[in-house]
Amino acid sequence: MNREGSVTLGLIPAPDIPEKIAQELASELPDLLSSRVDWEVSWDVAVVVDPLTGTDQEAPEILEECRQKMLSEGWDLALCLTDLPVYRDGRLVAADLSSERGVAGLSLPAMGAMRLRPKARDLTLQLAGELYERTKEHAAGDPPARGSQPRGSVGSFQRVDPPDEDMKAMDVDARFAAPGALGHLRLWSGMVLANRPWRMLPAFKGAIAAAFATGAYALVITTLWVLADSVGWARLLLLMVTAIVAMVAWIIVAHHLWERPEDPDQQKWAALYNGVTVLTVTSAVLCAYAILFALILLAAWVFVPGDYFQSILKHPVSFGEYLTLSWLAASLATVAGALGASLEDEETVRKASYGYRQRRRHENDDAETQ
Repeated sequence: MNREGSVTLGLIPAPDIPEKIAQELASELPDLLSSRVDWEVSWDVAVVVDPLTGTDQEAPEILEECRQKMLSEGWDLALCLTDLPVYRDGRLVAADLSSERGVAGLSLPAMGAMRLRPKARDLTLQLAGELYERTKEHAAGDPPARGSQPRGSVGSFQRVDPPDEDMKAMDVDARFAAPGALGHLRLWSGMVLANRPWRMLPAFKGAIAAAFATGAYALVITTLWVLADSVGWARLLLLMVTAIVAMVAWIIVAHHLWERPEDPDQQKWAALYNGVTVLTVTSAVLCAYAILFALILLAAWVFVPGDYFQSILKHPVSFGEYLTLSWLAASLATVAGALGASLEDEETVRKASYGYRQRRRHENDDAETQ
């Protein structure tokens, strides 16, 4: 303890979303810890961002990094928040706790993209409470026996017993896992959220401008009007999917987002990282396509005269005909125009790759230490 009746809990988040979550939690944790863990002590919560918390997937290194930061800062307890997935013994791990070290690790992607802050808060309270009780018992000379703590889940996270080798090598005495297919779906959504696909949209300005110019020009071609009226929604949908797939593939290839690590330890993560990169870029492209479609629909509504449109199609036209025309023009414009345009702010685009972001964190940390 820093002073009599006071406990300091340090939060060590990786940059970006973990940092934001930690800052939000720091303001409400002291009151929650007092009411739910021990009201007789005063709780202080500190936040120190550390890039290395987000550059290693293995739980032992995360916990050891957490412990070293706790000792250097003079905290009583510490909790790392990482934006990396953690697998141990084939299980997707949401959190590990080591009372011997006085630290715990929390993997935010395992919590999914929905209700992230409430889930992180509940699990943080559970981990902090157990750390406090276990370390207090350990300091009193009575280390808690395995199985002495309450069993059960926290929300959708299942408490599991760590294997004996983890208890010996890592001093892990409590673990929360995200089991089943639903847990892995949450992981993928959480990793896409950590990539923040919406931040890629400004990089699409040039591509959207090029595609819009192509689509607006296509709107004056009356043959396109007849084609849009006759192809049917199934072919329009297929063309849209083809355009989006082509755009996603071009972005990944042109900006070298596909992970092909030479390090054998990193190869096992390549499939997961590449899949998340595809989902992240696809999310950004879908948003860009929606913007392009809205712009072309507005242009069609303003510049394509209804009477002339009707005379070409030879039947009454409504808003539906304008929708199908804009849909076809947007897809053709994406293929013909956007694929030839360069995305702006390549650094932001490359951050859609987990591996690239980790390498940048390592490089930045090395530069700061020199």
